[in-house]
Amino acid sequence: RTVAWVLGLLLVAYATFGGLGVYANVMFSTHMVSHMVLAMVAPILLVLGAPVTLALRTLPGPREPGEIGPRQLLLAAVHSRVSLLLTHPAVASIVFIGSFYALYFTPLFDALMATHTGHLAMQLHFLATGALFYYTLIGVDPSPRRVHPFARFGVLLVTIPFHAFFSIAVMSSTTAIGAEYWRSLDRPYATDLLEDQYLGGGISWAMGELPLVVVM
Repeated sequence: RTVAWVLGLLLVAYATFGGLGVYANVMFSTHMVSHMVLAMVAPILLVLGAPVTLALRTLPGPREPGEIGPRQLLLAAVHSRVSLLLTHPAVASIVFIGSFYALYFTPLFDALMATHTGHLAMQLHFLATGALFYYTLIGVDPSPRRVHPFARFGVLLVTIPFHAFFSIAVMSSTTAIGAEYWRSLDRPYATDLLEDQYLGGGISWAMGELPLVVVM
């Protein structure tokens, strides 16, 4: 679990403030690599690190009868109605896959990429939705909901095609996603935005499907 957690953190670091994170602001293709690392790869390792289990074992409990300690607060959050709703496989899947379509096929992408804060919010969203999705499928931490293995398998069978359709839509689009932002950079390379977008869609397809197959 320690190895998985540390590897997951290293991937997050590389995809946010490492070399990949730097170029994620410059090219759509590298942005998509960063997106896939944060949403599809790093969360698998972070979830397998079982951080909630570790926290429940190490956080202090009540110091006297009737007191509510940090451990009780965390346990109450895990079993809250909000957690029960979010950990439903259908909800987690819709939030996870729906975010791809809502972000890249609406003006939201341009608005978020225009500022550093917006880009940071996008990265945090990728990581959070990915962690939620994999937590419902392969999480070893305590969960308010027990999902039958066949149901988890069914979720993956439904999720994989929808992600593939997203990647194909990016590759076949005749309109450059975030064109105004990319042109404002005035970069001397990768000037063909649609070609770079086509590459980004292919990266999304490959880097998205492989982790899902491994999880399956």
